[in-house]
Amino acid sequence: LLMDSLRDKHGLAGRKCILTVGRLVERKGHDIVLQAMPQILRAVPDAHYLIVGKGEYEPRLRSIVHELGIEPYVTFTGYAGDEEVAAYYALCDVFTMISRAIPEKGDIEGFGIVYLEANVMGKPVVAGNSGGVPEAVIHEETGLLVEPTDVEEVSQAIIRLLQNPQLASRLGKQGQKRAVEEFTSQASATKVLNRLGAIARA
Repeated sequence: LLMDSLRDKHGLAGRKCILTVGRLVERKGHDIVLQAMPQILRAVPDAHYLIVGKGEYEPRLRSIVHELGIEPYVTFTGYAGDEEVAAYYALCDVFTMISRAIPEKGDIEGFGIVYLEANVMGKPVVAGNSGGVPEAVIHEETGLLVEPTDVEEVSQAIIRLLQNPQLASRLGKQGQKRAVEEFTSQASATKVLNRLGAIARA
């Protein structure tokens, strides 16, 4: 299985996997998750942050990893195709993208289809309460919404899901049900379901 081969490739066996999928740009909040990692690791020592995607912000993110000394706990996978992305969703424990508005750049998160992709795979999400994200994520029902620049709040939300598998499973299942029932009529969601549905059913 592709999921197993990716888990082996990145040495994730026995790890609690936090996943972000998306272009590496400032708005997506990878930097906030990285700043939260030392606190997450104190609570969940086997946590690992998987960053899937490429982008111009990668050098800055890598420098944060180095500054914090968390290289063993963070993996940059680079670009991944559709099948690989689906497998990454399948192997993660929590999906997170802490999007924030950057008004001076006119940069704001839209609807956020990646949250639905994670939900379709039965995964709970931690998301920045910004832009169109609350339309995709219902707080305490399909995931957790957090203040996107509050490192403490972000770390506590991720820790909560990693330490409480029952809560994580419940949010993931409720998210899956909502994604399938409410968004199948939309072209974007239909594409997501076509791409991920076979894996979710496997």
